[in-house]
Amino acid sequence: MFTFNRVLDRWLTVTTAAAVIVMMLHIVTHALARSLFDAPIYGTNEIVEYWYLPIVALLGIPAAQLQKEHITVTMAIKRARPATAAVFTIFACILGALVSLAFGWFGLRRALEYMAIGQTADVSDVITWPVYFLVPIVFVLLAVLYVLDAVVIARTGQPDPDMVTGEPAEHDLETRTY
Repeated sequence: MFTFNRVLDRWLTVTTAAAVIVMMLHIVTHALARSLFDAPIYGTNEIVEYWYLPIVALLGIPAAQLQKEHITVTMAIKRARPATAAVFTIFACILGALVSLAFGWFGLRRALEYMAIGQTADVSDVITWPVYFLVPIVFVLLAVLYVLDAVVIARTGQPDPDMVTGEPAEHDLETRTY
């Protein structure tokens, strides 16, 4: 399970970084072509808006879940006993999985609708419907990560395990490594 999380974390990080780099190269090439040759790349703004940015933003959601980088409110859990905190955390994981599945279902319905009509960008004919399928993929993946969190918490009894290493999650900024 932890190997899956490490591989997934690495894949999400590399894919998101590659999307950011390709987006930057695309924008710089567009700006240079527009300035030097008076020939901008057609649809650059639409490609950035409808392809690159959704990829970067959506892949960041499961990456943040894997790295425990989401904002959490631990007021009740920090004061509870570990067993009680684990039960509340498992409940929160199950609730998160259900909400993620609901977002995934809504996203799948919308993606199928956009595929049926051949959705394009607003003012150009740049095709945008395929990127909408990333929404259900990401949210189903997030639901799976929530379920894996719940399973690990139930097995270990630790309310806040790090899903990549299996150790308790580190929240101290001074000891965090990147």
